[in-house]
Amino acid sequence: MDIYLIRHSAVYNPNKLCYGQSEIPLEENFTHYFNSLEESLGTALKNNAIFYSSPLRRCTKLASFLSNNNFISDNRIMELNFGNWELQPWDTIDSQQLNPWMADFVNYKIPNGENFIDLTHRCSLFWEQILQHTSHQNLFIITHAGVIRAILAHILQFPLHNSFDIEIDYASITKINYQAKFDKYTIQYINKATI
Repeated sequence: MDIYLIRHSAVYNPNKLCYGQSEIPLEENFTHYFNSLEESLGTALKNNAIFYSSPLRRCTKLASFLSNNNFISDNRIMELNFGNWELQPWDTIDSQQLNPWMADFVNYKIPNGENFIDLTHRCSLFWEQILQHTSHQNLFIITHAGVIRAILAHILQFPLHNSFDIEIDYASITKINYQAKFDKYTIQYINKATI
């Protein structure tokens, strides 16, 4: 099975807001990203494919486009819940809360939100479930940078605090081959640009 982890396209965020699980619009030229992704994925989109998406609109718009509106929405692959910080400009967040999170984002739980352990736990549950119940040749997961990093940390079993060493750009593709018979992963590429 080939699994494609796709980050949504660029968002319009001129005020530099913190926007984990909040809705935020895509940049005006989002169709350019969509067309480039479709071209990069090619025939894989048509070949016995199944699509999963975060329920946030910045992902479902792309999932709908790539799948002809035939996708499954799953809350477990939403971005990190930033709790009280959601839709606040980063430069206005209380430094007494922000600094401990920046020093230890893995363990520090954002007020009324999550830490990276929480995110990884729900993403891992999603991942293991779809591998057990999917026999499709191509699997597409349209989601967020944090989720893609969490899934990579889960399957490669590297320390969570190293997750942000992996660059995951907007509208990028990470491709993983999974052989169920051997329970073996092959990372074919990470963060492949489509623009």
